[in-house]
Amino acid sequence: MRIEPDVEGILDKALGGAEITRRQALRLMQIDENSLDMYALASAANTLTRRRFGGKGEVFAQVGINLSPCPKSCGFCAFGEKWGVMNSRAEFTLDEVVKRAKAFEDAGANAIFLMTTADYPYQRFIEIGEAVRAALAPNMPLVANIGDFGPEQAEELLDAGFQGVYHVFRLREGKDTEIDTKARLGTLEAVRDSDLDLGYCVEPIGPEHTPEELVEEMFRGREYGAVNHAAMWRVPVPGLPLSRLGQISQWTLAKVVAVTRLVVGDTIRAMGVHEARILPLRTGANQIYAETGPNPRDTMEDTSKGIGASVETCRRLLREAGYTPLEGVTQVFKGRTR
Repeated sequence: MRIEPDVEGILDKALGGAEITRRQALRLMQIDENSLDMYALASAANTLTRRRFGGKGEVFAQVGINLSPCPKSCGFCAFGEKWGVMNSRAEFTLDEVVKRAKAFEDAGANAIFLMTTADYPYQRFIEIGEAVRAALAPNMPLVANIGDFGPEQAEELLDAGFQGVYHVFRLREGKDTEIDTKARLGTLEAVRDSDLDLGYCVEPIGPEHTPEELVEEMFRGREYGAVNHAAMWRVPVPGLPLSRLGQISQWTLAKVVAVTRLVVGDTIRAMGVHEARILPLRTGANQIYAETGPNPRDTMEDTSKGIGASVETCRRLLREAGYTPLEGVTQVFKGRTR
């Protein structure tokens, strides 16, 4: 048995620090997952990450702030108003958000994320962000995961104490979602042109997505200057229209992680995977999430009682994958401190 010559050439190129092309990334996505080539791909991506980050793994922690039927009705989101999966309305008080964010910091999280539904009032989010910022250590990165916004709002986020934004152009955006694609891209441009750092992800991946679609999002993240890239599978929540299509395997997720890792090279400061599993943590991912509060991939009002992991669970998983969990704050989201 031997590695296919063209695959070996691409892997050698990436390991040598050179950028791979879209065509080469597509070739890697077409690798048979049961072949020797797949194991060579996994090894190359694993080597790049462990060499780049010194064997360190990171835990980012996200607080979901609100739960309500969302008018955007994305086909993979439990909050979608059209699906009737989550009809209740709930919102953490400001004090509760601060409490949960601080608990994550005390547990050893390396960055704190705040998430809302797409239609959550922007100024309310800014007020919460300012309160959380005041409660956290000054150097603890704070990252926003919210709906679309423009350049002025990007500046407001910086003023409120955020260092980064998680924002992506989801797979089949505008088709499987009711999001305005121009607005989505406009937000990515606003982040790129600001002093905020961008976290990006190829998501949410389902069995129906083609290699071409996946490669497009790998490169989109790189082109918009993402400092943290990732891959995420779609969780088939019962009652959602896309759930009937099923879920990709952990090994397929691992392949997407590996190819993404080769595409982004050393332009990133961490490589993420969601949901966290051992296999993708051995194919180039070194960053995972702890979560609390509402979660669009869960039907529990507090995902920490459902699929959401704790910081300690994440740190234990990183150790099982052969990483040393990072102590202290991440260097991924630096942004502009004010």
